[in-house]
Amino acid sequence: MKQCGLVIETGDQTARVRMQRHTSCAGCNACKMGSSEKPIELEALNPQNVTKGQIVEVEMEHQHVLLAAFLMYVVPLLFLVTGVVIGHYGLQAMGVQQYADLLTAIFAFSMTALSYVFLNRSEKNQKFKSKMLPVITNVIEEAD
Repeated sequence: MKQCGLVIETGDQTARVRMQRHTSCAGCNACKMGSSEKPIELEALNPQNVTKGQIVEVEMEHQHVLLAAFLMYVVPLLFLVTGVVIGHYGLQAMGVQQYADLLTAIFAFSMTALSYVFLNRSEKNQKFKSKMLPVITNVIEEAD
């Protein structure tokens, strides 16, 4: 998946790029409620050593896009369902009957929060980051 964007900030090995949403993003509603007029900003690896103000081409492999969607939607759902099952049967095995539904819900939501902590830490891992981040592949237009 390739898109063009404007470099708004650079770091050591990454750059922040502002770009218009892709047409396939319009129905997603994951960020900014699906509004295609508002630009998005993302962090991309910067092997081209681009500078602020350049218009660049950013690419992310399709399997990484699908993996990112899986991680953001399916993993928390799996943690939630696991939390419900473990909470329900665990409380039943311990003989807890009072507030069992409430305690199950609290455990399930705690597991979901744990999944986001896990995903956040994975995102900060440099090996994971270098695989999942989009890459600036080409400079389209030099800075003014």
